[in-house]
Amino acid sequence: MSWRGACEGDIGERDFRVLILTPRGRDAVLARQTLGRTGLPCCVCADLEQMRLEFAAGAGALMVSEEALPRAQVNEWGSLFGPEPPWSSTPIVVLLGRGASYQNFPLLRALELRPNVSFLERPVPRRNLVSALRSAIEARRLQYQIRDALDEQTATNRKKDEFIAMLSHELRNPLAPIRNAIHVLKSLGDDEASRDKAGRLLAMVERQTDHIVRLVDDLLEASRITSGKIALKRRRVGLAETIHHAFEISEPLIEAGRHNLSISLDEEPLMVDGDPVRLTQIFANLLNNAAKYTPAGGRIQVSLKRDRERAIVSVADNGIGISQGMLSHVFDLFSQSHRAAGRMQGGLGIGLALVKGLVEMHGGSVVALSGGSDQGSEFIVSLPLAAKETNDCESSEDAAPAGLRRRVLVVDDELDVAESLGLLLESLGAEVRVVFSGAEALSCVAEFKPDVVFLDIGMPAVDGYEAARRIRGTREGAGVCMVALSGWGRDEDRERAMEAGFDQHATKPVSADVLKEVMASAACR
Repeated sequence: MSWRGACEGDIGERDFRVLILTPRGRDAVLARQTLGRTGLPCCVCADLEQMRLEFAAGAGALMVSEEALPRAQVNEWGSLFGPEPPWSSTPIVVLLGRGASYQNFPLLRALELRPNVSFLERPVPRRNLVSALRSAIEARRLQYQIRDALDEQTATNRKKDEFIAMLSHELRNPLAPIRNAIHVLKSLGDDEASRDKAGRLLAMVERQTDHIVRLVDDLLEASRITSGKIALKRRRVGLAETIHHAFEISEPLIEAGRHNLSISLDEEPLMVDGDPVRLTQIFANLLNNAAKYTPAGGRIQVSLKRDRERAIVSVADNGIGISQGMLSHVFDLFSQSHRAAGRMQGGLGIGLALVKGLVEMHGGSVVALSGGSDQGSEFIVSLPLAAKETNDCESSEDAAPAGLRRRVLVVDDELDVAESLGLLLESLGAEVRVVFSGAEALSCVAEFKPDVVFLDIGMPAVDGYEAARRIRGTREGAGVCMVALSGWGRDEDRERAMEAGFDQHATKPVSADVLKEVMASAACR
């Protein structure tokens, strides 16, 4: 077999080949036969130039006899076997003649100082040769792992930089109209036209604030799902009802795009064992995605049907589609397939990642289909159907109790946060007292005797956890309903709050709906 024939092999094997350069044919034949029996791929090179070419194509180790090495001093390793990237230090096994002299061979002395170089004096027992080359290949394998880790880190850093830039862009969008609205509100008078303008501006501020809250909530959701710390509150859920709830959430975006939405539902009620809130989130995200990436006046089609023991939900549109290269990445976190094309429609690239995570938590699967750019797209969700119930009587949810008038204490060291929350609670019918430190909270509980305490966690001196423990230890605070306020919403943050004596945990900013629920349930401690 010629050296060219000996160098043939699969591309995947090239990174682990042993390149052999020995002018003596007997050494090359022996090495090839020995390595062939061990399963190590090898390539016999005709000369140093050919070894450089093969090295550039991929190698796990080099085996070179001293006769093949140049006698002159080599200043650059790249000129000897070829250049190497920073992560690489290719193992080299040098075969020496018996009693080889280093005196007149400067290159051998230089090789001694290079890492990953082994010297074997001929004649070499086969066992020793195989052992040396196997060790060399294993060392090379570890280098490839380092290379892959560096590549992954580079890609992660690039994605992180893109995400930070995208997050900055997405936050600046709603902050700009909020700031503009504040300046205009300050200049308005008290006439009818000014009041009308103020109403429109406040509605805009509310919309933009809700947008910021959704961005932050999506980030928290993504973190919980990827860390496996999200819990489903399962019950029997009708998918038709869930799809209608999702439409109600997405309706403003669909109407803004003047899209034509059609919904086709199976005549049979299809029930799944799932979390109704999370299922609604799945289909709302898919509808939002279709609305954002479909030009004005487009078509969005939703269908629900049964396929044996699974429910199949399809959300299809005739929008801008997904390129074939991006189809396998649309569910990646922070991925937006149209960023490069300048067709972004806002968002952090989290929605579809949340869809995939939540669907899989329900034991289902989701796939994306598209004919390519401007060919529309379709997302198909498959969920296992719930087992049929022997008793058709389902427990109906009790109506939420009406909000009750409460004595409420608000504790937060941020003046604006505390006072604005106090005003909001007063608008809901509560009698409110506002203080700005944990120490003040302790004295106020004894004097004011509140029914509910909203207590910020991150306060200086006496933080919320310590304040909650001390309040619980007093006679007046033993039965009070305490709600932790925090910018952190992880499961471990909630658990720590419960351990400190809180009854509930609310993530800032707290909506009016959440406050109503707290006020209504405060007596049920």
